[in-house]
Amino acid sequence: MCRTAIIDMRLEHAVDIARCELPSRTLAAIPCPVPVLVNNGKTVDSGLAFGDIVVGRAGRTAIQVERASEKDGVIILWEVEPNETAAWVAKALSEHFSLPLRRLRPSENEDGECHSVRCACPGEPLFANGILIGVVESPDVKVHMKDGRIVRLEGVTAKDTGLARLGQAADVKFKSGYIRYKAGPECDYPVRYGKGHMAVIDHIAFGSLENVDADTVCALAVGDDTTEVAGDVLARRGVRIVGITDGDRDGVLKGPVRACGSVVLRVSGTTDDEAGAALAKKIGGTDTFEGFVERIKDELSRLEIAYEVCP
Repeated sequence: MCRTAIIDMRLEHAVDIARCELPSRTLAAIPCPVPVLVNNGKTVDSGLAFGDIVVGRAGRTAIQVERASEKDGVIILWEVEPNETAAWVAKALSEHFSLPLRRLRPSENEDGECHSVRCACPGEPLFANGILIGVVESPDVKVHMKDGRIVRLEGVTAKDTGLARLGQAADVKFKSGYIRYKAGPECDYPVRYGKGHMAVIDHIAFGSLENVDADTVCALAVGDDTTEVAGDVLARRGVRIVGITDGDRDGVLKGPVRACGSVVLRVSGTTDDEAGAALAKKIGGTDTFEGFVERIKDELSRLEIAYEVCP
């Protein structure tokens, strides 16, 4: 979504969005004596929690400018090792923005098999590696893992299909909160026409941009929320989607948009997971968007899967 925001601000010429690294890896790799992390968390506390994790993993002194445009904004000097230049820059930023300066040391990053998700708010979705795994019930969220699998959630109403989809993972990143809290701008990017390939985005909409290239003419989006998020992101690339849904939308994105002409099909008598998996195996090659839509509808009929076209 950060890259989507950069596209919306027409800053692709100034910011390289070809790759998307973890913030901690980016911070660690920046070749400058005083890296500055600029963030606008949903609250100051969530911003501090974010900075604590990022700087702790990066393992170097850094400055965080948090919510600079808000009344509760703050400048944080995260001190991993002494750095006089960083201290001077932090003080200068504090004076420039008229924000308080805090000097903190990052906490130890969690190891082991119990992870706390800080600053989660009841009602928010909880993601693991971009997959929706539940809805937050309590501010005290704990995730218990064993052998790379989530075995128990505290303070969360679990989404079993999401947990099954996540499966076993060597490294899991957790995030709570909606993807976007207000409607985004209207998209005016031209729609792609002609023949090309179809991308498949199966419940991991955070990777939408990685799944398309110059030859992609449409995307098969599997899942209600995936259809909303992938459709919104790919509209910036002029890529229409064919969404496969079953009506279990969680509403993780406010005010989603889609490229003009996109099609959403709601299946019944089965889940979008099963229908999407079957379609992904059968539909390939090159075609026009309209051609892919007809082939998908034909395959659903052949599989005797009932569907309706949603507005």
